[in-house]
Amino acid sequence: MPHGRVAGLVPHDLRRSAVRNLERAGVPRATAMKLVGHKTEAIYRRYAIVVESDLLAGGEKLDGLHQIQGLAKPTVVPFPKSY
Repeated sequence: MPHGRVAGLVPHDLRRSAVRNLERAGVPRATAMKLVGHKTEAIYRRYAIVVESDLLAGGEKLDGLHQIQGLAKPTVVPFPKSY
């Protein structure tokens, strides 16, 4: 097996994992794009999959910032149901 390869995988197969890890690590997008070889935002976004746990983590970070800034926790008001 050639050096740097995982059996049954090619480097392209690992791009999605690389992009997710770079996003989670907070690496600036321009830097991440160069690291994985994406030349356009559109292609990069195809690999930057967002899952529910990412959304929850983002909400927690925003809540933490609000606490640091002394902002009141927002009240969630549901939209009225239309019949």
